[in-house]
Amino acid sequence: MRRHFDVQEELREKVLEFSREVVRASSRAIAAMHRGDSVTVRKEMSRANSSLSALAKAAKKDPAWMDSGLVQSAYQEYCEARIVQALLAKGKFLDPKELRAPYKAYLGGMADAAGELRRYALDSIRADKVEAAERALGHMEDILELLMSFDYPDAILPGMRRRQDMVRQVLERTRGDLTAAIRQQRLERALERAKRRTK
Repeated sequence: MRRHFDVQEELREKVLEFSREVVRASSRAIAAMHRGDSVTVRKEMSRANSSLSALAKAAKKDPAWMDSGLVQSAYQEYCEARIVQALLAKGKFLDPKELRAPYKAYLGGMADAAGELRRYALDSIRADKVEAAERALGHMEDILELLMSFDYPDAILPGMRRRQDMVRQVLERTRGDLTAAIRQQRLERALERAKRRTK
């Protein structure tokens, strides 16, 4: 029995280490995306991918680990980073098969991606890039539509209703911010045209 639990303890340490590496690298990659630092994005996503592969290999030694919070949160952070990366670079949604991710972690990462898209939209508004903000809002609308199609109780899909509510609120706030920015932009253009006419 002691040998069994010694192995379990050793496995837990490995899973914990790899999970933390995935989360850290994914978080750094997302921060680099907002800075427009593509070199760091590639480096950190490569690191996250390698750590995730090691995590999956370790977890397979005891399949019960695949449903653990440590493994699921690592997959969720990785999915969030890859989804945001694909949307910002190509306007493309990645599916769970492309990410080789469990469905629950994928949907959690998709919901979290909406928050990063809001941040990107606000940064775009501040930089006078309204079209980029509009694209981000469109992606957020697509995310909400996808999440709303998964209407299951918590026993089947834990936390989904809370995530749906969160994304809906983030979406509505972003829509309000973008509407205000577009109105301001139109007003400024109208004033500029009026100024030119009076010259």
